[in-house]
Amino acid sequence: MTAKLKGRIKFFNVEKNFGYIVTADKKEIRCTRENFAGPPLSEKYEEEVYYLLTRNGSREQISEIESPYAYYFKNNVLRLDDCDYDEFCDIALEYAKKLRGLKKQAEVTTSMIRKVYDQIMRAKSISELKRLRPQFAYLAGRNSDKPRVGELMHILDYLAKHAKSRDEHDILHLQYIQQFMEAIVAYLKYVED
Repeated sequence: MTAKLKGRIKFFNVEKNFGYIVTADKKEIRCTRENFAGPPLSEKYEEEVYYLLTRNGSREQISEIESPYAYYFKNNVLRLDDCDYDEFCDIALEYAKKLRGLKKQAEVTTSMIRKVYDQIMRAKSISELKRLRPQFAYLAGRNSDKPRVGELMHILDYLAKHAKSRDEHDILHLQYIQQFMEAIVAYLKYVED
């Protein structure tokens, strides 16, 4: 995965489909929904994000905006044996708190993602996992008023798409994705109670 730059959302208006990202060197770059890797997560000021920056002539363009959680999981889940597992658990707990949310209407609960969790845990191969990608999209669309559900489904879709199949990584990648989902559900249940 390409290394991304860190910035923050100055603001993002979902209804008007535009906002601004403040780069590390304090430049403000306009963005729209299409510039996000997953759903825009918040209209909240100062939320940290990762993004790609490209040049089109003299104009800078921003793309693949995502939360630090999406960036971390997309870079580490498929190589869990090589990353700091304590850090992985700590970030999974932080992410569960974000998924839970502060407002009742914005929260993600274990029951919302239970069916996908069960299907991931029952999968016996990467190809079975890849067949769940349409369900990830369905669940994100069904919960479009809860952008964190969309973000989690975006992460799962990315992991399923990039998991290796038909080689020595097949079983490892499946186990890593199952461990990721198990951690998210466990910590989500922990913060719910």
